[in-house]
This record gives sequence, C-alpha cells and structure tokens, in this order.
Amino acid sequence: MRDDRMIIWPAYIDSRKSRSEGRRIPLEDSVEAPSSGEILRALRKLQLDARMESDKSYPASWWESSGRVIVEYDGRKKDILLKVARLIKSQKKKNK
Repeated sequence: MRDDRMIIWPAYIDSRKSRSEGRRIPLEDSVEAPSSGEILRALRKLQLDARMESDKSYPASWWESSGRVIVEYDGRKKDILLKVARLIKSQKKKNK
C-alpha cells in the first residue's frame, strides 16, 4: 500500500525564507509569511483532504511554532506547493 500523505510546512512557500532555510518554490511564486491555517484553507479549496497540526515546529527553525499541514495528495510536492501559494496570494490580494 502506498502512502499518499504529504507534509507541508509554511517555510516551503514563505518568501522571507531562503532555499537553505526551507523554501522549496521560486521566490516570485512564494508568499510572505503564510500561516498553516492559510495553507489548510487553500488545500480545502482545492478539495483535498487535509488536517493541521498547529503544535509542530519546522525542524530547521525549531523555536518557531509554525504548525504544519498533512494532505492526502498523489502527485509532485512542488506542484501542490505552487497551487497553494497561488491561492494564498490571490486571497491576500482580495483582502487588501
């Protein structure tokens, strides 16, 4: 049985982070200070099964309790990260 669960940390799409600090998508596609709640809402908007663990800390910045989101997704991690970042960006533009 294949495990299709994927962990998404806010650092993966955070424009304030460098690649060595955990950002996994290009800077122009990333979002400033995304929260795990925003990631969860974006994943649910994409109709994916996701849950948040708010008490977790990204290992590279263990002192920040950023939380993480676990999603059921059978595809490339970079693809879902780009979709989530675009959704969060468009939502932030609407709220300005």
